[in-house]
This record gives sequence, structure tokens and C-alpha cells, in this order.
Amino acid sequence: MPTVTITRSDVTKEEAATALRAQLGGHYTVTPKDGAHEALSVKQSTMSFASVRIERVPAGTKFHVHGGGLLIGRLVNELTIARKIVTAISQAPGLGA
Repeated sequence: MPTVTITRSDVTKEEAATALRAQLGGHYTVTPKDGAHEALSVKQSTMSFASVRIERVPAGTKFHVHGGGLLIGRLVNELTIARKIVTAISQAPGLGA
């Protein structure tokens, strides 16, 4: 599971979603998820998708990215879209890059 930590501790999921949309472009759909944890859903196609869980830590904000799918599909998504999302988060100007 790829993970990235940024130094800002006050990042909202809406702010993270906006920054990811700007970094990834129009081929990706980024949607804030409701639930017990702050999270985002990132989808490129039916088979290419990932979940991003947002966690506040003393050093800032940690983003845990999980490729979606079952077995082989999950492995492929961990190596492709999940890594692309981690790179996009770490380079996003609005998130502390």
C-alpha cells in the first residue's frame, strides 16, 4: 500500500480532492467519501480505481492509498494508479509541495 505524508495537518478531504483533480487531469474522477474515516475515491475506469484514506499525524497528514479490485486487479492497481496518486499528492502545490 503506497503512503505519502505531507507537512500540513489541516488538509480537508475536499481540498485534497481538488488538488488531486488538478494533478491527475480529466481522465480521473475524484470523489470525497462519507463515513467514519476521511477518504477519497479515485477512478480512471471500471477496472482502474483506488481509495485514499486521510489520517492526521503529528508530522502532518498521511495519505494511505489502496488499489481497488480483487486479487490480480488489486495488485495491478497498487502498482499503477495507487502509485500515480501518491506522486500526484506529493507534487500538488496546494497540499504543501
